[in-house]
Amino acid sequence: MKDKDIWLYDESAYIKRKPTWMLRWGVLLLFGFFVMVLVFASFFSYNENLNASLVLTTETPPAHIMSKHTGRILDINNLHNDTVISGDILAVMESTGNLQDIMSLKNKLTLNTTLLSDLTILNKHYPSNLELGNKIRPIYNGFLDAYRNLILYHNLNDKELKEVDLKRQYVGKNLTIQNKKNEILILQRNLEINKTDYDRYVELFEKGVVSLKELERVEKGYLSIQRQYSNVTKELYELNTELFKIKNNDLLFKNSGIRNKSVHASTLEFEKQKLLAFLKEWEEMFVLKSPISGRISYSNIWVKNQNLKKGQVIFTVVPLGNQKLLGRCRVPIRNSGKIRHGQRVIIKLDNYPYREWGALNGTVKTISEVPYPGDNGGYDVLVEVEDLITTYGKTLVFKQEMQGNAKIILAKVSLLKRVFYQFREIWEFEE
Repeated sequence: MKDKDIWLYDESAYIKRKPTWMLRWGVLLLFGFFVMVLVFASFFSYNENLNASLVLTTETPPAHIMSKHTGRILDINNLHNDTVISGDILAVMESTGNLQDIMSLKNKLTLNTTLLSDLTILNKHYPSNLELGNKIRPIYNGFLDAYRNLILYHNLNDKELKEVDLKRQYVGKNLTIQNKKNEILILQRNLEINKTDYDRYVELFEKGVVSLKELERVEKGYLSIQRQYSNVTKELYELNTELFKIKNNDLLFKNSGIRNKSVHASTLEFEKQKLLAFLKEWEEMFVLKSPISGRISYSNIWVKNQNLKKGQVIFTVVPLGNQKLLGRCRVPIRNSGKIRHGQRVIIKLDNYPYREWGALNGTVKTISEVPYPGDNGGYDVLVEVEDLITTYGKTLVFKQEMQGNAKIILAKVSLLKRVFYQFREIWEFEE
């Protein structure tokens, strides 16, 4: 409606009017685009990753030989890249003891189990002029003293003399006791005869056949025999008591001998083990040995008499042969609960730039059950590396403890799920 060039709003005209084709098709296209976005977001997914630093090594890692104390290195037995076996002596640090004397003494104590029986053989087998150093020398002297005491205990004849004397006493007492028993039997028979004779004289005296004097003479003889019998019986009892004492003395002497022998033997064994412990401690401190078989590599040493600091790496022994490749990495605590055995790992080594050489493939082998303590704590993960062929088809040359980055593929999550994760968090807080 137009009144004096002024247009008035007619509500019914706008409500009843149909939308134009452009508006209809625009709404339809917008709805179709939204549906396409939802479909794309539900199908499109990308990996959820966990990044960590990695060190590539083998199933038997290289062994780093470090100095146990500050001092000079006296002997170097191998050259760079020499092959060594487990237990080989690589070098000797400066000390107050002589390596040959100490190692020879250790081998004797470990291998020789036969007990020496003579002081001359002992002095020859374990001489007192060994160069053992200030700490081992007093322990070695204690070992020699214990050994000498045991040898002297075995070689002195006091024990044999005492045993012979006790045996002689035992045999003599037995013979005396047997004689006393025979004497008692004779006295017992004599006492019976005298008793019969005395009874006969009593009857005759009562009949008046014999005089009182004759009766008293017979009675006196009878009492004399009775007194002898009593004395001999008492002597037999005393002899049995002495024999019992001899048996006790013999038993006590034998027990004392066993006890003394056990004491000397125990003291010797104690001193031996104590000496072995000090020898092993000296060996751990001053002798550098290879813990594994492999190829030796020099780290911070060039010549003899070079000064070294405590904890300084001197050699590295690299294992030989083809071994399984393993990657050691420490992952942060965040998202570590999603790590599972067998998950794929993409490894990018610093020695071989990723854009030029490509990456290595691996799988999660194990994950530690407890986190590593400290401010930068995390879980240790072992990654099993398939081979040294990269994703670009190139073969890498392996070197021990190459460093790089590991990308652990945790899961494939669609874009739609990631969007709904945010809303789910909001809903959970509202509830």
